[in-house]
Amino acid sequence: MKLLLPLVAALAVFLVACGGGGDDNDNEPSPTATTSAAGEPQATAAAASPTAATPTAEATVEDRPEVEALLKAAALRLEDLPSGYTLDDETFSTNEESAEDESELLGGPTLEDLNRFGRILGYEASYSQEASPSTLLEGGTLFLQVTTTVYRDSAGARDAFEFTRQRTSDPEFAKAFEASVAGSAGEVRDASISPMSLAEVGDDRIAFEMKFTMHNPDLNTDFHYVVQLVGIRRGRGVGAISVFAVTSPSPVGELEDLARTLDKRLKDALE
Repeated sequence: MKLLLPLVAALAVFLVACGGGGDDNDNEPSPTATTSAAGEPQATAAAASPTAATPTAEATVEDRPEVEALLKAAALRLEDLPSGYTLDDETFSTNEESAEDESELLGGPTLEDLNRFGRILGYEASYSQEASPSTLLEGGTLFLQVTTTVYRDSAGARDAFEFTRQRTSDPEFAKAFEASVAGSAGEVRDASISPMSLAEVGDDRIAFEMKFTMHNPDLNTDFHYVVQLVGIRRGRGVGAISVFAVTSPSPVGELEDLARTLDKRLKDALE
């Protein structure tokens, strides 16, 4: 199952590296987004932890220790998650690294896009649940990914968020996803993407659910996967949650609780 993590990462990158254009009040809801909430852009960033220095809105990758501390403070932590999760990995990504990880088929942002958005740095943490045979057969959550990204200003974060909204609204996106993973992870079919409703969190938000079927030739069995992705913009920061499950998606209430916690982490780190 861990072989599937890069597939989720490829989707989650849209929520980390991209964002919406124009003022919040000027944005019309898109097919895959819930209605925008009013919010004022944050001009400065606060201490990421009780002992961390305070990065300013002008922080760049030269201030990397401060920016890394901010991004980790803005992300969900192990204690925020339901019981049973284990931290597998955490990494930071520069614009160059993020652009290299993008799938050309999925049409993700280029290095020029990321620089234009004013993306400074991204953070990603992956958590997993131990998958038993019953989980695969009866359904349950396999792993969860949390990402945070900081931009030079809220305008760039909005531009990046709108890039995500428009790309995932494209009817060809599900086909592109299916094509991008079919060769690397086995037989993938019946890929679909649909919007999800989400409580008003952050200055803007996007939520969607992707479903696809993968055939396991060793077991001669089809497994039905569900990926729920939530992105939140708060000022110049963007946070995302990706939950990967088999057969049964995570309860909406549980996902909304995580989204509220992530929004609070973003708000506290950026104030």
